[in-house]
Amino acid sequence: MPRSLKLFTLLLTLLLAPLAAAAQDHPLLGRYNDSKQVGYKVDAYDEARIITGKINERGSTAQDGPGWALIEGKITTLYYILPAGRTSLEAQRNYEAALKSKGFEIAFTCSTEGGSCFNEGPFPGLFLGLALDGRVDMPKLQLGDLVRNYFGKGNGRYLYARLNRPAGTVHVSLAFSDDESRGRAVIARVIESTTMDTGMIKVVEADEMSRNLDAQGRINLYGILFDFDKAEIKPESQPQLQQIAALLKRNPTLRLDVVGHTDGQGGAAYNLKLSDARAFAVVADLAMRHGIDRTRLNPVGKGMDQPIASNADEAGRAQNRRVELVKR
Repeated sequence: MPRSLKLFTLLLTLLLAPLAAAAQDHPLLGRYNDSKQVGYKVDAYDEARIITGKINERGSTAQDGPGWALIEGKITTLYYILPAGRTSLEAQRNYEAALKSKGFEIAFTCSTEGGSCFNEGPFPGLFLGLALDGRVDMPKLQLGDLVRNYFGKGNGRYLYARLNRPAGTVHVSLAFSDDESRGRAVIARVIESTTMDTGMIKVVEADEMSRNLDAQGRINLYGILFDFDKAEIKPESQPQLQQIAALLKRNPTLRLDVVGHTDGQGGAAYNLKLSDARAFAVVADLAMRHGIDRTRLNPVGKGMDQPIASNADEAGRAQNRRVELVKR
């Protein structure tokens, strides 16, 4: 095995070790024979932008316009290293045949060499980074640099397939690197369009918060929601914020730390900054929208430092993403 390929495989294995520990193949996709899985992530319900046709590449963050689709559902993202001597074309053709045998329609395929993936000219440099979309359970800078350095410098191939079924459409997005000197790899995303589970957010009433604060001095809340990677409070958070305001108005001497917690996705410094911003957003909303004296509330960000569940799966990460009220 070439030294560069060994190094590449080692880097991926080390960086994605938390994911690979629970690794498995997707039953609708399978695995190219003798390839090595080096990354794996499942989100029970999320959204992702995938390429479904020719795109206009304008940069690593330009994931809109022709050829892009925003799909919601259960998302499985997988990473594989192909065995030495196997080409990206051979892997693509094998996946095509396997998907067709399961009833998939091969809706779009292309190669960056010659420009068949783009509306204007060949742009091989960032293509696979674009196809990946960056939403995986890893620190952004680590994985982003990894994709650009090892996947984005050479040509690549791409395949998009879909399967219509009564339970919902299944979308498969496959990107193949074609730089033999670094090792050929496959990035796979399977999106199963499903109905989102509703009624999952419990609004904790003011009386229950008061009891918990008196008994334990703190309470975790899950009814304050934020978009991925942002600190803007979503509108559906207002029922919970109204109950916090009611609690504070009933107890004029009550003072609280408003603590933001994140899950284990991303680096520690990044998560600390995000949790700070989210805690501050909650305090600002209570002060400006609900008339609570700002001096009674102290925003604190704890980032990923105080998990109450494992970050190995989405169920645990969902418990760790929370706003905590702590009695001062």
